Amino acid sequence: MSQPCAIDNCKRASRALCHCCHQNLCRDHLNEHDDILNSKLTPFADEINQLNDRLNHIDINNILEYTYQQLDQWRRESYRMIDEYIEEKQRKLSQNINLKMQNISNGINHLKTIVTQLIDKQDTTIDDLNSISNNMQTIRQEITEIEYESINLNINPLEIDHRIIQIEDECVRHDFNLSSLMPPLHIINRSPDSPKPVISNNKVLLMHYQSQLCLVNQQLTIIKAIPWNYTWIWDMCWSSTLSRFFIITLNDIFILDENTMALEHLPTKDKYSLCACTCSDKSFYVATNEVGSTICEFSLLPTIELIRRWKSEDLCRTDETIQDIVFNRGTLAFIIENQTSQKKRMELRFAHTFEQIWCIQFDIIDPFHNAFRLCLFNYNEWLVIDWKSSQIFYITKDGQLKSTYVYDQVPYRCCQFGSNILAMSAKNSINFHKL
Repeated sequence: MSQPCAIDNCKRASRALCHCCHQNLCRDHLNEHDDILNSKLTPFADEINQLNDRLNHIDINNILEYTYQQLDQWRRESYRMIDEYIEEKQRKLSQNINLKMQNISNGINHLKTIVTQLIDKQDTTIDDLNSISNNMQTIRQEITEIEYESINLNINPLEIDHRIIQIEDECVRHDFNLSSLMPPLHIINRSPDSPKPVISNNKVLLMHYQSQLCLVNQQLTIIKAIPWNYTWIWDMCWSSTLSRFFIITLNDIFILDENTMALEHLPTKDKYSLCACTCSDKSFYVATNEVGSTICEFSLLPTIELIRRWKSEDLCRTDETIQDIVFNRGTLAFIIENQTSQKKRMELRFAHTFEQIWCIQFDIIDPFHNAFRLCLFNYNEWLVIDWKSSQIFYITKDGQLKSTYVYDQVPYRCCQFGSNILAMSAKNSINFHKL
């Protein structure tokens, strides 16, 4: 006995079972159902064509230009270091030969004095003559060595460690797990009153230490510092386009040159209450510290100017606040807090449209504002820090929770320093962990 058609208000008997949706349908509704399914292919085909068009319009040279510039800069810097090394060796060679000639000259002058004294006294002995002859022989040999023998050098071939420059995929630690985090290999103790943000450009790490802004090199030594005479630092980020650090307080934006340590205040037309910032290759983004947060986007070149203010409806609900924002490869990652439910989530969106790619909700009800902070990790993965519970969440690049770890101190911020160091900004210290 046939089944009735599954479509509401249809009185006809079913003629077939649709295996994709498991519904019994009459002939007309089966055809209609088939047409609907087929019609949904058209938007996919259009989008596939659009994606293919985008791919075909990618300028590889433009993508590689900055990377090639980095390699060329490294090459010039390496040449400079080699030149300085050779110049130092040349100075030492020159010093050595001049010292030998000075010693010989002193010996000759000493013999002149002895011979002059003996001539004046007219009381020369065989021992005097033998001593003078021996000294002259020594001097003669030393002069001959300088005249006819080159200085021997033990020169080892220059061996290039192929790990000096690593392409991103070569640095990714696929086997890393937070549970394997080792104790700190180095600790910089500081006052609990120091602002907590830390940021790295992989060459140096910027931090606040003893009322100063300090740069730490890869040997984990403070190499530069300037006084910080302003209010609490809310966030910091690095611009590879400008080769500058951005630093924000609650109401002001500053720019720091890592080479000269010159600190510049960035004037803005409007006054903002700020909480987080990040940089792409073209823009500087700063999130406002308010319910119904907005994002101000500034151009980097040719000048730093406000080009757009993204409204809260583009980003979150009117009862939500952006706690953190980080740019990575054409995307923006957000930490968003819902003030009503007091829950927090992480979202990844396209930077040019703010279209959501994925979202992960944290099952923690936490009334503390800015308790969660983001860190780009392992190039395309993420660490989310909850200082209130001391938890660190390891998020994969596709938005899955990989693992959770409870830090043994109160963690406020963290950043990856190069490919093998994780800098954790705790209450009283910066802890450097080897990965």
